[in-house]
Amino acid sequence: MMKNVMGTGRVSASMTVEASYIMAMVLLSLAVLIRTAYVECGKTAKIMELHRAVERLRFGEEAQEKRLPHGQAKRDKDQVEGYIEGGSWKKEILSGVYEPEEMLRKIAAFEKDEAMQNRKGE
Repeated sequence: MMKNVMGTGRVSASMTVEASYIMAMVLLSLAVLIRTAYVECGKTAKIMELHRAVERLRFGEEAQEKRLPHGQAKRDKDQVEGYIEGGSWKKEILSGVYEPEEMLRKIAAFEKDEAMQNRKGE
């Protein structure tokens, strides 16, 4: 019979082999989880860069083109379009050009027309 020295115990060999299998599975799953997180982080960063480029072109005055590391964004007369590609995914953004002066012109025309209508009615 084996003596137990304080704090030390003996475990059968099958328990240590099973524990090593479990530890290998835990480490493998952690490695896959960390790799997936890095891939998603990179994808999100690229998409946010595309959004930023599209928004900057959307509020600009002249037609431009901006090249990105894995895509591009381009502004035409009335539309901004951008795309970016990864290994197995692709993201496209289409957005209208922001032109507040057009709305202000329309409002001013309606107000002027309304004022002329009121004067004719008096």
